[in-house]
Amino acid sequence: MQQLRIKGRHAKGGSARARAMQHMRAGDFDAARAIYAQEARQRPMDQHVHRVLAALMVRDGHEEAARTMLRAFFTRRPIAPRAHRIGDRRRLVLRIRGFDRTLPILKKRTNGGYKPSFRGGHFTLRYLLNPREFAAMTYTVAAGSRMDPARMPRHALLINTIADPDIEGRSLKALETYIGESGDTNIINHPRNVWHTTRDGNYRRLQAFDGLSFPKTLRARFENAGPAEVGAWLEREGMALPVILRQTGTQTGRTTRLVRTRDDLQALCTGGLSGEYYAIAYHDIRWRDQYYRKLRLFWIDGSYYPVVCHIDRTWNVHGGNRKTEMLGNDAFQNEEKRFLADWRDYVGIANADTLQRIGEATGLDFFGVDFTIDDDGRLFLYELNPAMRHSYDHARNFPYKQSYDEATTGAFTAMVNARIAAMTAAT
Repeated sequence: MQQLRIKGRHAKGGSARARAMQHMRAGDFDAARAIYAQEARQRPMDQHVHRVLAALMVRDGHEEAARTMLRAFFTRRPIAPRAHRIGDRRRLVLRIRGFDRTLPILKKRTNGGYKPSFRGGHFTLRYLLNPREFAAMTYTVAAGSRMDPARMPRHALLINTIADPDIEGRSLKALETYIGESGDTNIINHPRNVWHTTRDGNYRRLQAFDGLSFPKTLRARFENAGPAEVGAWLEREGMALPVILRQTGTQTGRTTRLVRTRDDLQALCTGGLSGEYYAIAYHDIRWRDQYYRKLRLFWIDGSYYPVVCHIDRTWNVHGGNRKTEMLGNDAFQNEEKRFLADWRDYVGIANADTLQRIGEATGLDFFGVDFTIDDDGRLFLYELNPAMRHSYDHARNFPYKQSYDEATTGAFTAMVNARIAAMTAAT
């Protein structure tokens, strides 16, 4: 079993990193990158250094080189220990993260500094798991590398945070192979069940599910395609405008476009459309004729927990535009309060039963589902996957959400405790 010794992350190289941070604060990212490149050569096993360097490389437009470097790093050093309560192996949670197409980025802190982060492919445990209750480590699967059972630290539970097969499919495969080789079955979100939660995978699985509607969703790869080529593909697949086109591997509205007309398609394909895209049939489902509504539940260990009833004027309802209509609107906030207080009554018993059957059919321990109810009282699903982020961000402006967000955190923590207790009892 691999033995780990924890050192302070900034015990060495602190002055160099301080200089690099000063350069970044001043906007001189080239100078910061040079410092971190030197640090990476001197400290080849320092994850923080390599993640910052990769993020700086991405900022300069060198995405593939950054990913190649980090894949090599995580192949050498997949395990990142956490410094708190590391001695209690009976309660050690091993978080599984993948690194293949995930994007390393720099996030700006409120104090003007920067920290490395990853965008895409995963769900975060930051607000789901109380770090004071568990010892924790992170194992990063470098895509294409084998997870060696002999190198794994002794642990009580695996939490698979890999949530998007479009970005981290090879990492999911490596984790599935490891489970088969090691017999390590105490895991939250088995990779074989995450595989089915791509947008087109959900369509294939749920389109005929009794009691709900799911928009037709297909996948296509384009290479410098013009509007005629994209239009011909849509026609062959029986998809009439309007359609939503969005790049695969994205979970926010950044790459999502509603193509209503041929002119919209012309504008989207200006310069040629390249990459892999989802084409999603657009359904204009209004709430009270002029608004759009998104309801969100988190599925945790066999039960749903309500977190969002967002009402907006734009069809692409997402958290980033929550303040535009919800903030200061008592009627809309009362609608959300009613959903949060008793979501089953809000959606209707038949729809609640359908959602329960869907949750059980996924085989997942954790995921989020976004949906609405159409004018006929029928469920309409927008998406279902583990990639949805749980946080307390919106509770700052909508304090009535706080207790429900806390209930979600409590449920996830309780699930982890129950899985650890079951493992302890078995051994």
